[in-house]
Amino acid sequence: MSAIAATTGPSILTLTAALRHRGPELQNLKSERYHVTTLGRQSESQTFLNGEAKLILSGQISAPLDILDRLQKNLKEGLNSCHGPGIAIYQTGKKLIIARDGAGGRALNYTFGGGHFSCASETKALLALPNQLRNLRPGALAQFLAYSFIPGPKTMLDGIFSLPAGSYLEINLDYPTPTDPVSWFFPEFIEPHLTKEESTETFQTIFQHAVERLLPQAGPSPALFLSGGLDSSCVAAELARNHRDSLHSYSLHFGENYPHELNHARDVVAFCGIKNHHEILIRPKDFITRLHDMVEALDEPIGDPVALPNYELASRVGQNHPAVFNGEGGDPIFGGPKNFNLLLHHWYGLPQHCQNPNHREKQYLSSYRRAYEEISRLLTPEFRELFHEEEELEGPLTPFFGASQPTHFLNKVMLINQRLKGAHLIQPKVERMLAAHKLRPLSPLFDENIIRLSFAIPPTCKLLGGHEKIIMKRAFAGRLPSSILERPKSGMRVPVHFWMQKEMKSHVREILSPRQLKQEGIFDYRRVKQLLKYKTEEGPGRYGLRLWMLMTFQLWKSHFKV
Repeated sequence: MSAIAATTGPSILTLTAALRHRGPELQNLKSERYHVTTLGRQSESQTFLNGEAKLILSGQISAPLDILDRLQKNLKEGLNSCHGPGIAIYQTGKKLIIARDGAGGRALNYTFGGGHFSCASETKALLALPNQLRNLRPGALAQFLAYSFIPGPKTMLDGIFSLPAGSYLEINLDYPTPTDPVSWFFPEFIEPHLTKEESTETFQTIFQHAVERLLPQAGPSPALFLSGGLDSSCVAAELARNHRDSLHSYSLHFGENYPHELNHARDVVAFCGIKNHHEILIRPKDFITRLHDMVEALDEPIGDPVALPNYELASRVGQNHPAVFNGEGGDPIFGGPKNFNLLLHHWYGLPQHCQNPNHREKQYLSSYRRAYEEISRLLTPEFRELFHEEEELEGPLTPFFGASQPTHFLNKVMLINQRLKGAHLIQPKVERMLAAHKLRPLSPLFDENIIRLSFAIPPTCKLLGGHEKIIMKRAFAGRLPSSILERPKSGMRVPVHFWMQKEMKSHVREILSPRQLKQEGIFDYRRVKQLLKYKTEEGPGRYGLRLWMLMTFQLWKSHFKV
């Protein structure tokens, strides 16, 4: 729920006013050259002062007592000594340094304009600045369709940037001019060196510590989003070790006519002895009038339908708890089943496919199963001329595949998933959906030490023989029912495919009206019409998902007047 805003200009009140939904103003750090304000709960902000050196930590960051000395001696090592999701803003002399945690648990966007530098936890604060432009970046829309999010460091809007996870930005307070972020978090240089047995034991220890560090943030009665999948079930088992009587678990479903995982969640509840379990029904007729509120809370266009259950579940849980645990992080850090196609392509790809220098990037985007193949059909020819497709789509992936570290191909993929999907999709989505209801996410699997461990263990402790997240299954053997440990991953299946044909049909048709699309000239209204009819020349496709993405973008564009 914590938020932060900073500026070298006179507009700090404008920035903080746009973030009032995050909570009351807590801390101020000001000088003649800049102003920093944090918002949220009292426990989420720390201020350190030592002469000219000043530091604000916003979020769930724990720092050593001598943190200012460490930062002054070696900036990167000092940042590495902090721990937990959050933002650091550090001033020494005429330099202002903003830094994002290594896992990317808290987002930070920034802009340079009018001779000033400004940053904030949400883009809406920057859009409130005087004379801030709202120009859509055409290539970002292509990225949104391919990834369902913007992989950074650029955003959907020209001139506004997203600080990458594990990076910092150094600003000259006398002459704030654009500069490139610098990385300080390098788990990719850790080579696998642990045995399988050591890997399992180390994971058990680090994971237990990660949960324990977050427990004080959870309040007297910890809560958990329990999907019934492996990741949240592991968190449930760890919490139930000492808190089974006070732990409240929450599962959701979409009605008896749609697939759900309630039986798996119930298995975990019974096996772990959790006393307080709640099941919540989410239906379009209950949330459809709040879609605009959800998109506003997202702040940036994110096309993942899971944002909706995150938002709706948080509205119920936030009434009774200050924070809630979740199982986010298992897939991008220890390998989910979506990576198998990419690995098979890497090992056995046909020669004609591998002749393309970007074949791995293309396969990665295809395996995402968003709207990568739809871009040439969905966007009008005139709009596609406004960006370079290869640069925008494959470009963010090429540095990862081309880097010398990590050496193992699977670890390259894990680094991509953590740095891009984890830091620009999963964590901002969850954090903002919960913050809208005064709720903090607690994500122990996104712990920075767990990320480091991911690169220290053998790749076969992640994916092996068609099975994913091997290390987690070994670590919780005997602590979770076999129905959880042995089942294949299915993921949360939000039934948008059916909703767009039934309960949400008239709503999505109104948002994607041909008249509106023709006027804007971005999407080809004829292709959208085919999607709305669930009938394309290529045969059946992921109609519901693609319509959800289009609807989300149109709502965002309308709300933020882009």
